[in-house]
Amino acid sequence: MHNSEVYIGRQPILDGDMKLYAYELRFHQGMNPNVHSLLATEELIDETENNIGFQAIVGSYPSMLHLPASMLSLDRIDKFSSDHLVVLEVTTDILDKVDVLRNLKELKMKGYHFLLDEYSADGACEKLSTITGYAKFQVRNFSEIQLKEMVEHLHERGIKVIAEAVENEDEFNHLKQLGFDYFQGYFFTNPTVVNGRKLSGNPMSLLQLMAKVNSAETDFAELTSIISQDVGLSHKLLMAINHPANDIPVRVENIADGLKYMGLKRLKFWVNLLMLSSLEDVPQELLTTSLLNAKFCELMSSQSGKPHDKDSFFLVGLLSNLDAYFKTPINEVVEALPLSLELSDALVNHSGPMGHVLDILNVMQNRPDEAKDLEFEGLGIAQISNNFLSAAAWAQQAVTA
Repeated sequence: MHNSEVYIGRQPILDGDMKLYAYELRFHQGMNPNVHSLLATEELIDETENNIGFQAIVGSYPSMLHLPASMLSLDRIDKFSSDHLVVLEVTTDILDKVDVLRNLKELKMKGYHFLLDEYSADGACEKLSTITGYAKFQVRNFSEIQLKEMVEHLHERGIKVIAEAVENEDEFNHLKQLGFDYFQGYFFTNPTVVNGRKLSGNPMSLLQLMAKVNSAETDFAELTSIISQDVGLSHKLLMAINHPANDIPVRVENIADGLKYMGLKRLKFWVNLLMLSSLEDVPQELLTTSLLNAKFCELMSSQSGKPHDKDSFFLVGLLSNLDAYFKTPINEVVEALPLSLELSDALVNHSGPMGHVLDILNVMQNRPDEAKDLEFEGLGIAQISNNFLSAAAWAQQAVTA
């Protein structure tokens, strides 16, 4: 049996300050409904732990695991090695499974925590909520009055409440007003954007600087001059270059050595990221996501017979959330940068192979349950999911101080 019949999705869960609280890891059934998902899931778990490591995927944050009910036992959960909080997601369909309930009791005694998924305030949910510290529900299934009542009821019982499938910043702010504690999804990449808004002040200056950095005419001497004008940027860049995620064999003491080991293009990528990180009110997870996107696009390029295009794919991924940084429509931000027509079209219209990979990213991040049919240049969901998790682990490492 091949693990292509099961794949893993990962979504961030943020708090009310848009700071990362945890990651959810959810195991999805693939295209073949006749495959025994338990065995396929176990094979995939072993392979992922051995090749990537679940701790690398979630970093130092709690992990919320959505597993088949038959895997909710101490011997199987132990496969998720973690020094941090592990929360196991449960649904009301386990109430008639005596063996699973017995396993949950044992897990609770060992210090594991539980999240009640698909909460709906019915009798079954009330019964199961007695052992859970978290409850999560699809906000679109309820009216605003119902949401407010359920949140207040759960808070009275000491249960933290998570809003699932939050789509954008406006929805996040509305749900925050209703009292939700945590928010799941990539909503922070979909900010409140005002069409026709003119960039001014620091954002405009930064965009002009990015345009200069990304110009094909900007050579190493000019890049060094740009960097040297900002002592903080120089220091951050050297720290970034020396980060283990870059796999450079020696310690780099100056920008010139960085060029020798990284090359001008990759050096520019890191300057881009560090400049974006200087913008105010940028959630840390947005920076992590930009790196994830960049590495994912690069991996997809390398594995699909386009290794010579991997730098372009990396840059498209890195810049794919520019609208979220500047809170300005992506086409207006891209217009200010000296990008090729191919890169601009990929970013704005999702055209061509690079645009196709950005569409795949969108599904993996926002609608992972629909990802089973994804395909790119001969790569199926098994390899796509593995690339996504590998990119996530790389991004976690790259942003760790």
